[in-house]
Order: sequence, then structure tokens, then C-alpha cells
Amino acid sequence: MFDHFLNGVLPIFSIGLLGFLLGKRQIFNFDAAMVLNKFVMLIGVPSLIFLLLSKAPMSEFNFKMLSGYFFVEIIIYLSGFLIAKFMFHRDTKESVLIGLCIALTNHVLFALPIAETLFGKEYAKPIIAIISMDGLVLFAGTIILLDFLSTKDLTFADTFKKIILNPPLLAVLMGLVFGLSKSKIPVGIEVFLNAVAVSASPVLLFALGIILSKPYKGESLALPITMTFIKLVIHPVFAGVIFTAALALPTEFKNPAIMTAAAPCGLMSFMLALNYKVSVNVIARAILISSVGSTLTISLAAAL
Repeated sequence: MFDHFLNGVLPIFSIGLLGFLLGKRQIFNFDAAMVLNKFVMLIGVPSLIFLLLSKAPMSEFNFKMLSGYFFVEIIIYLSGFLIAKFMFHRDTKESVLIGLCIALTNHVLFALPIAETLFGKEYAKPIIAIISMDGLVLFAGTIILLDFLSTKDLTFADTFKKIILNPPLLAVLMGLVFGLSKSKIPVGIEVFLNAVAVSASPVLLFALGIILSKPYKGESLALPITMTFIKLVIHPVFAGVIFTAALALPTEFKNPAIMTAAAPCGLMSFMLALNYKVSVNVIARAILISSVGSTLTISLAAAL
């Protein structure tokens, strides 16, 4: 397990730690983090989503595993929203993103590279299937919901235009079209997209580290710790029960999915919070605490 931590988990975690340390020294500040986040939102993540969906081996997806994982995600998402909204009295948009934060695990930027580093690309195929499903449904659905919540004074036509022109949503639609049609991406465009896509993970992790370096005096840790407990304990245990007792999934599908569920809170919620001008205090701290805690949970899951 220590090898899994040292060679897979720690190198990814250290990128955020670097941003935190440089933020503490004020070499980078909040404005710099916002610029980095805008790059990730408008360029990095759309490129990454398009490449993943356009190349996803959809014919090889285990839809039994995906349906079970999605069921678990929806329960976790709704639980997070209800707890944030009615127990901690957060506003609606923040509550939506808190639900997303604990349901949409940090798979693209954390679980996937760790799985590929430790076990190779074959092991990571179920994780790619989960990423594809989450991009098409959970992530895209949340963006649509946030756009509706953010455009109450706009006409339906203007709201629809804003939604359909959202870069990550465009990437989802175009990636799905390319993936289903098995169209080949021109070589030059693919080289460009690959070069941009590989930057999404480290840049967003680095920006998160900068944000986390800000002092949050006098704020309760109750909600971030609750989110972390749901994410790192309830999510993987619930998923494991569903996969084992209800679906009887084979090991090659069950273990990567449990490893994905044991990863930290999703960074995409942090990116969306900055983009939609929602407070990141709770979400950023939950990501930090869960990222530290996941060095244990994802190492344990990897050792299954």
C-alpha cells in the first residue's frame, strides 16, 4: 500500500501542495488563481472532455457497473444538497455544487492518472467509462441547472443560447458525436488538443492550492468535514455494497469503480463555483481535507 501512496497518490497531491506553498508566500494570489481557472474552464477541460468522449471505447463499457455507480452518485448528490441546504442553510447554487462536489469524484484529475500509473491503461477502462457517463449526465446536467439558476431575468431563448454555447457542454456534445460516429480527429488538431488537455489537471490542482492558502478565520469546519466523511467513507462503502451484494460485479470492474469512489471531492465543483461566482470557502476546504484523507482511502482501495 505504501508503494501505491508513494508512486501514485503523492505525486498528484503534491501539485496542489506546491500551489498552496507558493500562495502562502504570495508569489501567486487569488487573481492569479482566477486566471488559471478561466483557462481550465474555457480551454483545458473542454479539450480533455472532447478527447475522452471521442476516444472512449463505448462498446466495451459495462453498463451494469455504470448503472450501479450512477445510482450511488444520485443518492450521494441529493444527500449533499439536502444537508447543505437545510442543515447548514447554504444558498441553492452553493448547495447544488456541494452535492456535485461529493458525488462527482475527482476521477479525471486524480483517480485516472493514479490508476494508469499503478496498474496500466487496461485497469483504468472502467474509470474512463465512469468519467464518460459523468461528463454526459452529472457534470453537464449541473451546468444546465446552474445556468438556469443564474439567468432568472433572461428569456428562455437567451438562457438556452447561454447553455448551448457553454464550452464544456459543447465539448460533451462534440465528443459524443465523434465517439458514436467513430470519426477520426485530424492529426494536427489532436496534437493541439492533447497538449492542452494534459494541462487541465495540474493547472486546476495548482489553482486550488493557491485558493486554499488563503486564511479562513472563524469559519466552522463542520460542513467540509461532513462532506469529507460522506465522500471518503459512505461513498466507497455504499458503492462496494451495491457492486458486491446487489450486482455481483467481477473484480476487474468492481475494484476500479470502488477506487474511483474512494477518491477525493471533485475539483470540477471548485472550477464551476469560481466560474458562477459562488463562494468556494466550503468546497475548497472539503477538497483539501478529502484530498489529504484520500491518500489513505485511495491507497486502500488500490490494494484491493
